[in-house]
Amino acid sequence: MKPYLISLLLLASGLVHGGISLPVIHHDLRVKVEPQDSRLQATDRLQLPKAVRTFEFMLHDGLDPRLESPAGRLLPLSSVPAGVPARRYRAELEQPAKTLTLSWNGRIRHPVTGDGHSRRGAPGTLSAEGVYLAGSTLWYPWSRAHLVTFEMTIGLPRGWQAISQGRPVDGGWREDHPQDDIYLVAGRYQRYERTLGRTTAMVWLRHADDGLANRYLDATGRYIGLYDHLIGPYPYAKFALVENFWESGYGMPSFTLLGPGVIRLPFILHSSYPHEILHNWWGNSVYVDYASGNWAEGLTSYLADHLLKEQQGQGAAYRRDTLLNYANWVKSGRDLPLVRFRGRHGEASQAAGYGRMLMFMHMLRLQLGDRPFIEGLRDFYRHNRFRIASFDDLQASFETASGKNLDAEFRQWTRRTGAPALALEKVSAHKEDERWRLTGVLHQTQEEAPFHLRVPLYVQLEGTRQPMLRWLEMKRRKLPFELVFDRRPLQLRVDPLYDLFRRLGPDETPPSLGALFGADQLTLILPRKAPRARREA
Repeated sequence: MKPYLISLLLLASGLVHGGISLPVIHHDLRVKVEPQDSRLQATDRLQLPKAVRTFEFMLHDGLDPRLESPAGRLLPLSSVPAGVPARRYRAELEQPAKTLTLSWNGRIRHPVTGDGHSRRGAPGTLSAEGVYLAGSTLWYPWSRAHLVTFEMTIGLPRGWQAISQGRPVDGGWREDHPQDDIYLVAGRYQRYERTLGRTTAMVWLRHADDGLANRYLDATGRYIGLYDHLIGPYPYAKFALVENFWESGYGMPSFTLLGPGVIRLPFILHSSYPHEILHNWWGNSVYVDYASGNWAEGLTSYLADHLLKEQQGQGAAYRRDTLLNYANWVKSGRDLPLVRFRGRHGEASQAAGYGRMLMFMHMLRLQLGDRPFIEGLRDFYRHNRFRIASFDDLQASFETASGKNLDAEFRQWTRRTGAPALALEKVSAHKEDERWRLTGVLHQTQEEAPFHLRVPLYVQLEGTRQPMLRWLEMKRRKLPFELVFDRRPLQLRVDPLYDLFRRLGPDETPPSLGALFGADQLTLILPRKAPRARREA
């Protein structure tokens, strides 16, 4: 998950459109960090896309900027609500220039928030524990409707090291591919490296642990190889696991920032870690047009979390849990269409945003077939790498790969809320002319308008081991059907492998605490002799 960036990008939403290459500003940064005092000093030589007389940018309100060159003046403008205290500035130059140099210094320290029951975080901080700065911290001049490249040299206390996107250069880092952010993370680290062909795998730990580092280096090579083959070449010179000084699960271009407890959980290597690696294809090189909806989280979940479970024979169980989370958390008024999903801000938004998109991708894969689906992914990556992409661009790639018009599918699953609920009615089987006829009515019972569905029916026939699969095209509330078989039908099941995004039936929804956590109202039964204060609470 990309931290804190969404609100900042939405400030530029009026100028950001999917499938385009935005103009690029190159930053040549010289940075000095004094963590003990939460102080940052920097000089930045900006190379602009074209010569200008004025240049506007935003900067953290705790930093004091100066225009060093060329001749001109720097005017403070209005304060800006951007997740951190921020101010807009305008550099007015005496002559048009394509290069200008700014400097700034000041303090940034936002406390790490949260408790043991929720993910902790900070929009940016410099402290004795460590340094975390992102574009959303506004620690460098941020200009709307631009991407960035950069080279950064970093001065740090003795024993400290810093990491950012891209490849290491003398005293810092350089990234030549257009980015939507510049990160600076620093602390006291033990570093481990391994060459993986054209990519370097790295592990940065706060304390030496050879065994843990080698497990992550092994996993990095395995998952980069998997997605190289599935989607296309890994886009960066390195991938690094970096241990944070609070519990986090952040994914940045070419590295991930995970908390000290998180990285030591044994299942993370096969769940969250490949998810963060895959974000270097979806979200951290093909960027998200947040104004038109976040496609990256659900697509990443489908090709990481779900795919790995599917390879273990547990795909249906994973999809059932996805639908169960939707049933538990997405109640009336909490649902939202994918075009309005920006990112996770609670269990309900995760179930609606991640879960709906994951299931949409699964349904699309079943409809198109594996080969066109994979070619659609490759086309999307090939044509949108280091560009900002939308659902429209994703649709165009799948249409190119399949030769099909998918407007109805994308319109339904990205713009609608709700989910279908299915029930069988009037089911009967009778023998006629030596063949068995299975008849019934498939009913969409949800309150919302009917969905257009391809519904899988599984029929177990007498004397066979495997059930027969039949697909029904359903466009209205009720669909009568008749299926003919040579053998006697013994059992009929609707979508038993959870291949549809839908509301689960009562027989598919076991009692769980999740249902309590997501409920709008709860009824608690207390003993008659419970203390009065507890009974009246």
